[in-house]
Amino acid sequence: MNRSTSITRRVILILFIIFIFIYLVPYLWLIATSFKTRLDAFSMPPKIIFNPITDNYRTVFLEKNFLLNLKNSIIITFAVTLISLGVGMPSAYAFSRFSMRGDKVFFFYLLGTRFTPVIVLSLPLYFIMSNFKLLNTFTGIIIAHTAFNIAFVIWMMKGFFDTIPREIDESARVDGCSWLSVFFRMAVPLSVHGISATAVFCAINSWNEFLMALILTGRNTATLPVALPGLMTPQGTFWGQIAAVGSTITIPILIFTFIVQKYMVQGMSAGAIK
Repeated sequence: MNRSTSITRRVILILFIIFIFIYLVPYLWLIATSFKTRLDAFSMPPKIIFNPITDNYRTVFLEKNFLLNLKNSIIITFAVTLISLGVGMPSAYAFSRFSMRGDKVFFFYLLGTRFTPVIVLSLPLYFIMSNFKLLNTFTGIIIAHTAFNIAFVIWMMKGFFDTIPREIDESARVDGCSWLSVFFRMAVPLSVHGISATAVFCAINSWNEFLMALILTGRNTATLPVALPGLMTPQGTFWGQIAAVGSTITIPILIFTFIVQKYMVQGMSAGAIK
């Protein structure tokens, strides 16, 4: 390695570190604000060194019962991710392995539903859920989120299933395995990295979704993003409490991503190579 190459790599590394720092500053500022008093949060110049407090977290999660909204978000996200993968993965495998008349048209039509603006479907969704008495229920919001996530799962997982050689399926079929057995014993274990990556994106989509949750949930089933605007009142905006809820919203996704990050990176790399 010559000297110019070494200098270039160091410059790139420094620029990369600066970029990461700039990218993380708003998030670190959010966390810091969640531990500040109202006076410290609005002090000028901004305080970097301050006495941290936990009053904001205690107020929103214990006194204002945001703990219920956190539980609702976890239940809905877990159910949506599980159902979306359970329905979408077999469909993706079918698109990857079997051919039928008009399958490509149907696939792109299915994918197109994912790009439909939610605002366009908000009123029909409300009337449908109202007629089936599913407003303010976990069932209603889980169905709505799952309907939007399934197309994404099929699109993602089809790409990963396409990377698995068909010869593996054919060998298993020769050995007497049914297609269902091939799917569970061959396709699923070989695409675990892709499943992890898809699960993370599904969880993020459901966890952060606001409009459908606002329309279809009520006081007892509202998620954290829906409950958050309630901290902006005519008496004032509780920025410290908003920062506390905002920081908490990021924690479950960060934990989930950290757990599956090894499989997620490998899965996304495999998709990129394809």
